[in-house]
Amino acid sequence: MSTRARSSLALALCLFAASIAPASGQERPLQVGVTGSTPQERTKDPTFILGTADVQQLVLRIAERPREEAYINEAIAGMPFTLGDMVTVGLLREDQGLYRIDFNLLSVEDQRAILDLSEELGRSLAESVLEQRARFEALASAHAQPHVDAGYFLFIVLGCFSLDWDGLDLTEEEGYRAGAQRTLDGESFTPWAKEKGAEISLEGLFWGSHNQAAKEFTFTTFGDHYALPRFGLPDMLWSTGEAFRRYADLPDERRAAALMLSAYVEDALDDIARIMATLRTGDRSLSELAETTGIGEERLGRIVRLLEAADYIAIDGGTIGGRALVLGGGDAALVRETLALGREIMTAWHEANYGAIRERLTDLTPTRNGVPFERVYTEVWHFIFGVANRTLVEKGLFADPYKRSHRGFRPAIWKAGIAEMP
Repeated sequence: MSTRARSSLALALCLFAASIAPASGQERPLQVGVTGSTPQERTKDPTFILGTADVQQLVLRIAERPREEAYINEAIAGMPFTLGDMVTVGLLREDQGLYRIDFNLLSVEDQRAILDLSEELGRSLAESVLEQRARFEALASAHAQPHVDAGYFLFIVLGCFSLDWDGLDLTEEEGYRAGAQRTLDGESFTPWAKEKGAEISLEGLFWGSHNQAAKEFTFTTFGDHYALPRFGLPDMLWSTGEAFRRYADLPDERRAAALMLSAYVEDALDDIARIMATLRTGDRSLSELAETTGIGEERLGRIVRLLEAADYIAIDGGTIGGRALVLGGGDAALVRETLALGREIMTAWHEANYGAIRERLTDLTPTRNGVPFERVYTEVWHFIFGVANRTLVEKGLFADPYKRSHRGFRPAIWKAGIAEMP
């Protein structure tokens, strides 16, 4: 799942807003969100509409059987949106005088069925990747960066750029998966909801990237959605010190550096990109970094303290060494070859498996309501490649995101044009 800066922030805010929306004294039965970004107008945001227990329970009743317009209007009377708004954002559709759900609403049983199938198929996809292990490791070994190994390179380039980003492009291009369900006011999104109670752990399902572009480089974190929030870039730019709880665990000077970074956003990213690109070629002293990057030593010192706390660098005596993957222009060919091999594997794998996947998931709540399976497959594919990535970590092809100080993800900084987010 790729979320660009604005999309990621919108998604995070949507999920946060849904979790704190006023309830009617009842527990909300659904976890709700969007893939993509929504307009600022609240009535065009499905997570706002689904923000109360009453509306979530209404939607669950509609999922059980279609309902008449009068029934729905009575249920939402007095709420700050209309039935028309629910249709506009993709939650409901009219069908022969009745209204059905029109989005990816998954019951507990649906989620377990998808996970059970994905455990099997994700391992199958991982096995297809491992058949080409020698080729992948040869490509990764050509990325010569001090303190960054081949497993780290492959976790980002194969796990994120290929299986996640290019996998989403490929599945949409081949008609296996639908793109964004709605585009409103220039923002494209697909709403989703999951019934609580499935008790599915997201730990180790490595399927989520958070991204923000600076002038020449893009900052990415990639990992699971169990270990959130991520103490990395760009994530910490999207939170204040109060909201980002991990700041509280830092010593005072490092916490101050983290808060400074949040305040400066884009120009801080540009400075950090210059620092990390310099360390890409070898370790430096603080004075050498200042001379090479042109950043004043006082500001540089604050950023360096933050990067050390975030595990982007390590300081040994007076020597600073990079610890985060940096992909520059010289890595473009390696990335292209890795993506091409990944796409070849995914293409053959889908040709062999997609028909059976569709047949085995015919009885999901959305498909019973006439929602195209291609829309549901976005969720299915995330589970499949998430399990595949977890398996590739277990098999040692990928570096383990849980074997670092900030667990559950790994960061990357990459030159514009090296990769393309979906």
